[in-house]
Amino acid sequence: MDKNRDLLINFIQNIVPISREDALEIANSFHQLQLKKGELLVKENQTSDDYFYLQQGLMRTFLYDLKGDEITTDFFIENNIVFEVTSFFNRIPSEANIQAITDCSGFRISYKELNTLFHNKVAFRDFGRAILVKEFISSKKRNYGMINRTAEQRYQDLLLSRPKILQHSPLKYVASYLGITDSTLSRLRKKM
Repeated sequence: MDKNRDLLINFIQNIVPISREDALEIANSFHQLQLKKGELLVKENQTSDDYFYLQQGLMRTFLYDLKGDEITTDFFIENNIVFEVTSFFNRIPSEANIQAITDCSGFRISYKELNTLFHNKVAFRDFGRAILVKEFISSKKRNYGMINRTAEQRYQDLLLSRPKILQHSPLKYVASYLGITDSTLSRLRKKM
């Protein structure tokens, strides 16, 4: 068993309590994928076909605002599933891009392969449902935080929950994610 696939098996078993045999069968349906820094996993106006387990690296989701500026809407750190849910499941062109901020490695499964697994393996349905619930909760928390938390509180939350983002991501990505300017982020960093 290769060590990298073993990490995927452990990830699956941490999300949903299933046998190692079931987790191995699921993990063996995924294919290794490497992304270089700056490479896109999902590109705007193309239909996403990648459900990706990020084993190593840092990624972000971004889109362009009405002025053409890049706005980072999410970050993904190691040991997470990365995909553009609307494009992937609705089979429509994506409005967003998903980009590797650092060199990344992990495992992917296509939409067709995922559906085959979903229909043939009850354990994978439970896994998929748990991932969607986790992502939905995370999205709600982020939306609420943009409304009822100050920029300083949002920065502190990010610093405590995902410090790797602040260590490896350009500050302009972090500032747009927090909904603030680069200069405001610099002031917050000095203050902390």
